[in-house]
Amino acid sequence: MTKQRLLQHLQRTAGSCRAVAFDVFDTLLRRDVAAPADLFALMERTGRARPGFAAARRAAEAAARARHPGREVTLAEIYACPELAGADPAAECAAERAVLRPDPDLLAAARACKDRGLRVYVVSDMYLPAAGIGEILRRAGFDFLDGVFVSSEYGVQKRSGRLFRTFLRQTGLRPAQVLFVGNDRRADALGAALAGIRCLLVPPPAPPAHYGPPASAEEGALYAFLQGRGPRDPAGAVGYALLGPLLLAFAAWLRDNARPGVRMVFLARDMELVRRLYDRTAGAGASGYLRVSRRSLCPALLLRPLTGGALDLLADALPRQRLTVAQVLAYLGFAPGTALPGHPAGAEIDLRTRPLSRAAGELLLAAAALAKGPAGEPVRRQARLARAYLAGEGIGREPVCLVDIGSGGTTQRILEELTGARLQGAYLACDERLHAQLPPDRAAAFLFGGRPAPLWYWAGQPMLERLISEPCAPTTAYEPAGEGARPAVPADPAPVPGAVAAARAGALDFAADWLAGPWAGLGLPAEYAAAALLDLIRAPGRAEADALGDLTVEDGGEWPLAAPRRRADYLRDPRAFGRDLRDARWKTAFLRRALPLPLPWDKVYAALKHRQNG
Repeated sequence: MTKQRLLQHLQRTAGSCRAVAFDVFDTLLRRDVAAPADLFALMERTGRARPGFAAARRAAEAAARARHPGREVTLAEIYACPELAGADPAAECAAERAVLRPDPDLLAAARACKDRGLRVYVVSDMYLPAAGIGEILRRAGFDFLDGVFVSSEYGVQKRSGRLFRTFLRQTGLRPAQVLFVGNDRRADALGAALAGIRCLLVPPPAPPAHYGPPASAEEGALYAFLQGRGPRDPAGAVGYALLGPLLLAFAAWLRDNARPGVRMVFLARDMELVRRLYDRTAGAGASGYLRVSRRSLCPALLLRPLTGGALDLLADALPRQRLTVAQVLAYLGFAPGTALPGHPAGAEIDLRTRPLSRAAGELLLAAAALAKGPAGEPVRRQARLARAYLAGEGIGREPVCLVDIGSGGTTQRILEELTGARLQGAYLACDERLHAQLPPDRAAAFLFGGRPAPLWYWAGQPMLERLISEPCAPTTAYEPAGEGARPAVPADPAPVPGAVAAARAGALDFAADWLAGPWAGLGLPAEYAAAALLDLIRAPGRAEADALGDLTVEDGGEWPLAAPRRRADYLRDPRAFGRDLRDARWKTAFLRRALPLPLPWDKVYAALKHRQNG
């Protein structure tokens, strides 16, 4: 039975009763821990309890139950055990209050029962005292209860039926007059039945999408925190549950690894959202923001002597695609229509291969020669302005750590080439090129232990970059500003797609909720969040693919994420399917949308990728 159907059934069934009783934990109240005992471990790890508290707390409860077999124990009896000598139970009570939150649907249902004239009680197996549980419930909005019955007060439990019989005796109610609502089949349903009381079981909350079962208390804290929170629209949910935890963990990693005297500078546009989260954790104004792109730096790079590795670096600054000569010249800063002798404007050059092909190398060397003549005036002007902008931002004058989404560290290498500085780099993830070009002490990667990211990360990296990037046009040129320069603002900025806005808002909402929640001081389990993101990339739901698939990404051109045509179009032109799949930048979502069949599209894509590389 779904929760909605259960609540409707509750409204109908309760009409024939005089009273409704509710279980407390995991029914009226949700915990921001996956298992009750996780609370003790998390208290220890966040400094709310001494080292070793979690093991001592579990041992003390086991000892207390062994001393008092057949009845419920109290919190005082647990803390009287020698294992917890000197520990204050008030700290546990405070931690318990902090992780509890009301289930909004059941709060509304319980209040509706009260408004209809029914008596409303709670019946709970718990070692906390009834007064403490009552206070927790009042703070959560349950200020209309007629009574609180807790096993620790009476020394009997629900599962035996004895606590329910005590409840009936104390209230003067008959079993047929009571409906009980709980979540545990053994303690609630069977225990109530032993006392002759009907029971409705609340279904467990849905697990957060793409997250596997938690394997640690930290993972359990995030898992439980996400249940029942966040927006319901697919793009907003992706932002809240997937981007938010991952980016906030990245921001905290940057803060914890910041070096004294080294300014953290975030690269536009893909690090703008991370910068906002970083400033929340490290303090407002703690960072810089550098509006550069590889394209905006290409004119200055083209004018450098193209000796040694400089030619390869220039090639790395260009899109790794097949481009026409005209497209390459535009990317390098030449005016539209500029002709390059010996190189027809429409001829294609393959910039994907390494080492660089002879034709590509000759083209770039010819462009560098052209840049020194009259046709190169726009290139030289942009090179001067780019250098002025970098100087104004302190690049090359002060120690800087560049933060980027990452792959091979190309932008860091370009900036080092242009300024002569040796910069630090901090990357969300990397490929095998990063440490082949930059040593680990100058370029660190956050995800995957600094190892090259797996296939599924790169399969979804364009989608990730689109969602987290500042929703504005890229910086492609600079204009004079006093004695320096500033990025040229595009005359007609593109509108922000709703899916991008929803995902970004979801990520920021998660950060606000987490930092205001009980585990703000707990390090987020980054690998757990990353695995969930990889699962989205590997196996998106239909609603997620539809919500995000129509977005486009830029990489030397504009490419769709996952936007197939109608199936009838492919029947008329089967080759179009292959072309569209090739162009799609999120291929599993493309396959999911184009062919809505229950097939393992991740395995299909992996096989195609293996065949392409093989």
